[in-house]
Amino acid sequence: MNAGVFCFSGTGNTWWVSNQLAAALGRRGCPAEVYSIEKLDANDAQIIIQKSDILIFSYPVYGSFMPWPMKGFIDGLLQADEEKDIAVICTQMMFSGDGAWFYHRAFEEKGYKVKWTFHFNMPNNISIGIFPFPYTVDENKINRILKKCAGKVEKAAESISSGIGSLKGAGPASRLMGLMQRPAYVKLVRRPFNSPYSVDIEKCNLCRKCIMMCPENNIVLENGRISFGENCTLCLRCYNYCPQTAISAYGKAHDPKKPPYRGPEGFDPVKIASAKILSDFNE
Repeated sequence: MNAGVFCFSGTGNTWWVSNQLAAALGRRGCPAEVYSIEKLDANDAQIIIQKSDILIFSYPVYGSFMPWPMKGFIDGLLQADEEKDIAVICTQMMFSGDGAWFYHRAFEEKGYKVKWTFHFNMPNNISIGIFPFPYTVDENKINRILKKCAGKVEKAAESISSGIGSLKGAGPASRLMGLMQRPAYVKLVRRPFNSPYSVDIEKCNLCRKCIMMCPENNIVLENGRISFGENCTLCLRCYNYCPQTAISAYGKAHDPKKPPYRGPEGFDPVKIASAKILSDFNE
């Protein structure tokens, strides 16, 4: 038995969980490969689907919804030749209600049976000053969160490798919580969606890393300046990872006394934006 993991990760949390899960499955005799959806088309995905016994979809949850790139990827999948069991996992700051379960009907219509859903709490990556969500860049605090999450990942791997189903967030209370968040998010961030970002031209050195790391090709260089389009997915890559912290969000610059959250150790947003197989990225 083997598994293919389709992953979208904005600032590294879901990348980390996906690779932890793949390693945990491998230790249980279920080799797993992690793929970034950013460079996969429907044909690439179909090849992976056909050679995988189990499929896993992993993404960060946004307002009990999923990032638009992941939604587009799932909606573009071809009809399954035969029913396959899938797991859906999402990373979150605290809770998401039914963040990993809510899209189950769309999967089922394509011939995929959602057998497992899991939610993993990870460090908050929302470093934007106007939002009242505390975040930390303290390594000790981050490592404690990661250690706790790693234990839950091991349990998820045991459930998947043993074939024992587990549906987190599928109950009525979780669905209600999701319904309280999702409509507002979808309405506010519906495409086209103007990016909330702007650039301080005095700080920007035109390194173009924001252009290279954007999963939606929403950032361009025009007339010697960085410009943002209408396909922003609010992944926070450009904002959190600008080497010069030259990007502001909603008119607010980074707190100069506190750097932004830049994901688990080893994450490189430029590399993940260009890689297909994330094991190659890890090397």
